[in-house]
Amino acid sequence: MAGIIILLIGGMLLINQFDLFFIPNWLFSWPMWLIGYGLYTGAKHNFRKPVWAVLVFIGVAFLFSENIDNADRIIWPVGIIATGVYLVTKNTKPVESAPVNNQQAN
Repeated sequence: MAGIIILLIGGMLLINQFDLFFIPNWLFSWPMWLIGYGLYTGAKHNFRKPVWAVLVFIGVAFLFSENIDNADRIIWPVGIIATGVYLVTKNTKPVESAPVNNQQAN
């Protein structure tokens, strides 16, 4: 699997150097590498751990802020709100109550 990924990356970098096809510059930026690594990590763990979503969100946020004027004014507050929603709605273990003693004193 890793060999195929390395071959694809190398092939895309070679095509980019020869200008055979139009490949946008943002495709080889560091936020895209972060997004790719986040998706790889998520696929590796069947998207069970939330680390992949954090990496993808940070990559998308920086990609937007680099390519769209004043996007950072909107992206970071939305990210903070999304983090709050996640923390409020995440599954937590139910609190076990103390055993109730049903015996009455004689």
